[in-house]
Amino acid sequence: MPATLQTALDYRVLMTGEETPAEYSGDRLDARETCALLEQGGILYFPKTPFTLAPEEGAFLLNQRQADSGRHKNISYKAAQHKISGAHTDDTSTLYRIMEDYCRQTGQFIDTFLSPYKGHWELDYGSFRPLEEKNRAMRLRARNDLLHVDSFPTRATGGKRILRVFTNISPDILRIWNTSETFEQLLDRFQSQMKPPKTSWLSTRPAYDRWMMQFHNHLKENRRFQERGLKNRWEFPPGSSWLVYTDFVSHAVLSGQYALEQTFLIDQTHQVMPEKAPINLLASAYR
Repeated sequence: MPATLQTALDYRVLMTGEETPAEYSGDRLDARETCALLEQGGILYFPKTPFTLAPEEGAFLLNQRQADSGRHKNISYKAAQHKISGAHTDDTSTLYRIMEDYCRQTGQFIDTFLSPYKGHWELDYGSFRPLEEKNRAMRLRARNDLLHVDSFPTRATGGKRILRVFTNISPDILRIWNTSETFEQLLDRFQSQMKPPKTSWLSTRPAYDRWMMQFHNHLKENRRFQERGLKNRWEFPPGSSWLVYTDFVSHAVLSGQYALEQTFLIDQTHQVMPEKAPINLLASAYR
């Protein structure tokens, strides 16, 4: 990572899964150490976002309205398909251009700031989230305010890890999360309640994703865990950004409006701590 980028940015890594979360200052970390902390359940937090959004672009996004929150959770940016979906605007070209630029910036940032991942990630969907998260009427398994680890119902990761980049673009509203235990801790606790795989996790691509989707649903449907599980509250102010492995950090979005997000799939074989990848933890657990 270029020294100018490392020293110019104020950032911290906030560890999840602990009663009293540890915090690591960026001025004491190099790129490899930062990646290792992320892979173990850290939130890479920038009080001031490293990504740029022109004032007119921000104003355009803040003027977007979603009319059907029950059907479309977010506006989706699908780079591989060169399309936007879920938007209620006649000016989709401007919306696409803004989200495309955010995607480009976040990809370049990963290549430089998290340099061990350079060349080992795959671009996934991005999203713009214009709706207030608090009190949204969603079916239980789609609710963001329930603690969960991420898995995608419509596409498989094949064991690649889910790294998501978020930016709060609201001018005045905090984005508030809860986090709980990490995937590693939750697997240890709930493995006996989950059906074991019928085939090898490492040789059958869909099997891993099916299990992760079932685990996602199990956590959301477990009332005792939702009510009594460990909860750490995080407040992300306007103009901040954060990166997190959402397949490892159990999280819930309690409130907030207007956020940009871009998802990357990181090849776990090229990670600093591949033993922490959920697919490898599962392979060990069901050996």
